[in-house]
Amino acid sequence: MNSFPNTILSFFLLTVFLLNSCRKEEAYFKDPETEPVIHTIIASSAIGYCSSLAVSVMAGEQFPGVYSTKSCSDYPCASLIFADLNNDIKLPFTEDQSGQIVIAGLWTAVNEGILTLFFYNIDLGTSTLTLKNVHTFPVTEQDGKLLAVFAGMDINLGSNPILPVELDLSQGEITFELERLDLDKPNDISVAVEQHAYFIQVDQEGTPDDLSDDYFTITGGGQLIEVTDNKGGVIQQALLDVLIENTCLMNPTNGYALIKNTSAGGNTLPELGTAIFNFHSQCDGMADISLATGVYILSNGKSIPLLFN
Repeated sequence: MNSFPNTILSFFLLTVFLLNSCRKEEAYFKDPETEPVIHTIIASSAIGYCSSLAVSVMAGEQFPGVYSTKSCSDYPCASLIFADLNNDIKLPFTEDQSGQIVIAGLWTAVNEGILTLFFYNIDLGTSTLTLKNVHTFPVTEQDGKLLAVFAGMDINLGSNPILPVELDLSQGEITFELERLDLDKPNDISVAVEQHAYFIQVDQEGTPDDLSDDYFTITGGGQLIEVTDNKGGVIQQALLDVLIENTCLMNPTNGYALIKNTSAGGNTLPELGTAIFNFHSQCDGMADISLATGVYILSNGKSIPLLFN
């Protein structure tokens, strides 16, 4: 007599359970975080741009609103370069037409030195973090292109630039900085994620007097900031041959990025997962997810927005 009502009740409870499970599944799976990749690309592009500007100025090139405190003929040589943003001096990923870049350089040759960068009144970053300065990183010329190497410890994303400017490095400190140029650049994304350095190659296109046609290729791994998910897990990242061109600042036009979530999850489900971004030549502000596992698995084959601006 009571079997029919019991069947209805059982069906209702099963439906509620399945709906609740679907909601939990939707809440668990997510698209990979893009913020670490965006921060690293913005910082790397600024470092590449300033490296190109500094080497060109020290080689005798002149730009509107840019002046140096010293022309070097004997080395090592210390100098300061002041650059006011204008129509000719434009940092990638910023629309600012005011503000100033200060480049402190300890030069060991006309095309090799150790630089410290300061960004004053420049909105260079995202809505959550702004790059203020980069402390002592090496730059040199190799095979007709410039190479700069930096790590997370060189980056200040705080509220104020770090002062004072240190130009009087010891010989040991100079050697240590220049040796970073000899680090092995990874050629595999799985190797790059274990790296603790970024390599920025700057191609000046044979026009050191024109910064607008420079393009940057970024490879490396490591955190510029400690990015965590909502479970407290650390987000690791890597870039491989990521190409930045001034003709498209909505997305890289070539290369790969990797995001790796290492959350243990505590008392909740672990948020372990890996995603690989493919960057394409279309200037549409998107990146293609070619491989996704774990918490990111539902993003396989998707294109997701990068939101640089």
